[in-house]
Amino acid sequence: MSKNKIYISMVLLFLSSNLFADEPNDYTLEKVTTEGQKEFQFNNKDYIDSQDIANRQSNSIADVFATQSDVNVGGGGMMAQKIYVRGIEDRLLRVTIDGAAQNGNAFHHQGNTIIDPGMLKEVEITKGSANASAGPGALAGAISMTTKDASDLLSKGKNFGAYLGSSFYTNYGIKENISIYGRGKHFDALAYYTYQNIFYYRDGEHTFKNLFHPTEDDKVLGSPSEQNNVLLKANAYISEKDKITFTYNLTRDNATRPFRANVTNPPADAQEEKVDFAQELFHHIDSNNNISMQYNHQGDKNFGSPKVKLDVYASIRNIHLTPLFDPLNAQTADGTPLHEADAEGSTPRNIFLNNIGMDLKVSHPITEDYKNTLDYGFDYQNMTVMDKQSEVVYAQRGRGEENSNIIGAYIQANYAFLESLSIGAGTRYDVYTYFDKNSQNHITQGFSPSVAILYNPLEPLDMKLSYAYVTRGALPGDALLINSETIINPNLKSEKGQNVEFDVDYTQEYFSLRGAVFYQVITDFINSYGSLSDDPNLDTSIGERADGLRTNLSDNINIMGYELGASFNYENFLASFSFSRSYPTVGGKLIQDTYELGATTGNNYVLKLEYVFDTIGLDIAWMSRFVQSIDYDGYDIYNKETLPVNKPGYDIHNIYLNYTPPKIKGLKFSIVLNNIFDRFYVDQTSPLKVEADGSAAASINQVRKALAEPGFNGKFEISYRF
Repeated sequence: MSKNKIYISMVLLFLSSNLFADEPNDYTLEKVTTEGQKEFQFNNKDYIDSQDIANRQSNSIADVFATQSDVNVGGGGMMAQKIYVRGIEDRLLRVTIDGAAQNGNAFHHQGNTIIDPGMLKEVEITKGSANASAGPGALAGAISMTTKDASDLLSKGKNFGAYLGSSFYTNYGIKENISIYGRGKHFDALAYYTYQNIFYYRDGEHTFKNLFHPTEDDKVLGSPSEQNNVLLKANAYISEKDKITFTYNLTRDNATRPFRANVTNPPADAQEEKVDFAQELFHHIDSNNNISMQYNHQGDKNFGSPKVKLDVYASIRNIHLTPLFDPLNAQTADGTPLHEADAEGSTPRNIFLNNIGMDLKVSHPITEDYKNTLDYGFDYQNMTVMDKQSEVVYAQRGRGEENSNIIGAYIQANYAFLESLSIGAGTRYDVYTYFDKNSQNHITQGFSPSVAILYNPLEPLDMKLSYAYVTRGALPGDALLINSETIINPNLKSEKGQNVEFDVDYTQEYFSLRGAVFYQVITDFINSYGSLSDDPNLDTSIGERADGLRTNLSDNINIMGYELGASFNYENFLASFSFSRSYPTVGGKLIQDTYELGATTGNNYVLKLEYVFDTIGLDIAWMSRFVQSIDYDGYDIYNKETLPVNKPGYDIHNIYLNYTPPKIKGLKFSIVLNNIFDRFYVDQTSPLKVEADGSAAASINQVRKALAEPGFNGKFEISYRF
């Protein structure tokens, strides 16, 4: 951290300590937030809390979801990481950060969800088509991320606090954090800043090669990442039941990478034709800005005094790519002008993906404990994608921008007809308007009904059968393709998702067991890449050449699978195990990986053991993830071909040690040893092909060029909270 940054931080600490020092203790926070209420669960949900994220020193999206056997994160590098829930990409889920929608696809070679894990208080994962209140377009589920506020960090009875943390990563990077937070009689506030620099990382085959004098081959191309992360959050407590929350968070990533952030150079011994991505390096600036204003009314226990939640938000995602070479004069090895050989990979970009909107949710208690409720709401969302880069190597086609609006409303209710039997049902209706890059207007709409039956025959046993049907209208496509020659079908239909699921949960004092089986179907899937349709009625006059069509695919996508989990806890010992497998298929064949749809993996197993030594303040945990190899004939939904796919399996083992000296309150030492056996592996959800719409038989797709994951990485952190 620079001297200026340190000086500014000290000034902020001094001013804040004076600002909050004389505030009284009779704040209303606990009265607003701690009233327990039971929520009827329509879906299969998992939760990840801030302590789990912190104890694993999570510094990337992959770290956040590492304990979830049914969630994979592919990509390797920080900006390439994509989330797959049950094999389906997060682009088909409803993803929010503090209520701000993250919908859309800015660049298919980069991840869609960008946030510093240190900001997170909780992550809620809804698997399978989501129920009405999840929001529009949750075809395959939802991911809701909530950031921390001052109340999560302040010690009991204190009105001001601060946090300082410093980390070092052996593979290879640093992280510095400062946070200040405080509360007055009717408000609290948090300011959080993190600087993280991953200089580069090495894969498992190069971790200890040329240790002090690394060559470029020892560093994973595309792995650097320098980030500045900011979170500002304030709560104003208008009364004991009313709260207004303001949140702003920023993640800004700055690095030199190939144009395609999720691919790297193939192994040196590869026999097939290779592309040297090191000759096509770009300066990448990726930023994600989220701002939201939220009003919460707690409500009472009678029907006439409902809970009310209103979110107003804006999310601005920018990808700015500047070539570190002359795009017009650079040549390939055979003398071909680079902008002709690889127009996409040699063009500067300034891509924006913007979401703005509002959500209103009202919940009326039918019974005092909120076990039975009537919920309804209204939402509006605008999405805009554009490329503002003026110096485009090839001529611009179309408007260079796409816009859409979503207007929706929902109603749902749950009611316990018997002590052991509850039923929930609801529906939402959404209207989508979409003005595409070819100046075509699309209006798509539809209902999204859902129902769930919960049966509780014994106190520790819950059984749930659920069904959801989700309609998602046509929306802007991949922002990178704004200037492409892809033709958009003027008669796009809504996408539909259906999910039927049976869940069982058995929970006793020391032991719990859960399981799920599910079947999901996605129909009329709208692709962004692929071969041109042979429809003779389609106008192909748009663009210089007709090389692709954005349309509804005729094939249904079927996903079936199952999950198992068990945990045992006794006093300070905890053991948990989970297993999951999903089968995304088209026409009975497992799919080849598809950037905007999903990826196929083998069986995933996660084992975790943990013991807490309370008297000495030591928490020790071990986590292992096993992914079985998979060998199959994969179906390409774009080229309608089947080719053999082989993905090697791997086993990864991590150790987590967190020590808080009992005699020094607020001090913490943390040691995390990731991939302790230094395995070389490529995550099975990392891209199989460089060119999404190209055949697997094409020369550029002959060798898998996805980034390998880091080899052994020791993380050492010291922090102090006061």
